[in-house]
Amino acid sequence: MKVRVIIVILLCSIITLQACATKNSEFNSPQSSVATLQDPLEKVNRGVFSFNIIFDKFILRPIAITYRTIVPGFVRDRITYSLNNLGMPITAVNNVLQGELRKAGVSTGRFIINSTVGVLGFFDPAASIGLTSENEDFGQTLAVWGVESGPYIILPFLGPSTPRDFTGLLSTSLLDPMYQVGGGSASSSLRNYRLGTGVIDFRSRNIEILDDLQNNSIDYYAAVRSFYAQGRESQVSNNLESDTIELEDNMFDEFEFDETYVGPDIEIIYE
Repeated sequence: MKVRVIIVILLCSIITLQACATKNSEFNSPQSSVATLQDPLEKVNRGVFSFNIIFDKFILRPIAITYRTIVPGFVRDRITYSLNNLGMPITAVNNVLQGELRKAGVSTGRFIINSTVGVLGFFDPAASIGLTSENEDFGQTLAVWGVESGPYIILPFLGPSTPRDFTGLLSTSLLDPMYQVGGGSASSSLRNYRLGTGVIDFRSRNIEILDDLQNNSIDYYAAVRSFYAQGRESQVSNNLESDTIELEDNMFDEFEFDETYVGPDIEIIYE
């Protein structure tokens, strides 16, 4: 139980990182504007945001630095590929729910090929034959269905979110096929590997970028809020055409995130 709690806490911090890892666009719905993302709880949100930053500074970031120092680059890349592969089944489910049957077929094909020929996903032969896919989660599916995002909120450990995305987070836990097979200790080990390692892997790939962002932002809270809005809409619209982060004022055009691993789908663990 204690191990699971620690893994969930580590995992929660990745939402902030993922929000900064995608291209700018809009947020509230596929047709709306970033400016429509309301923040009526800003005072409270800023307090929780400060707490999350302390958690990252003293716990998550040091773990990520240690991971990158100890684990060779080749091994880290294999871990990234395997984590991507484990995310393909829930991506395929959400592709179907969004009416994207062709993309569902691609996601399924990637999972089958990389789980077999790619040795449990540690290699990516599917990409070499043109099968590439973008992660999808249930929050994105709700947006496609026309559900509005609601107000911007910062959750302890969970970081930036909205009522729509938090609902999607809960739903993803129930929909992900990877957590419905095997059962018992096998399912638990798979879940713990994917979530815990995924957070550390992603954080380790973006240490300098996030440090630069925090050090150079006049208002780090506002920058993350903007990135979250832009990133989520980019994911909703499947407009992931660039690895470059673009702030609305283009202050940080020179920063590029490592998007090789798009991050695990967050889940709530029920006991």
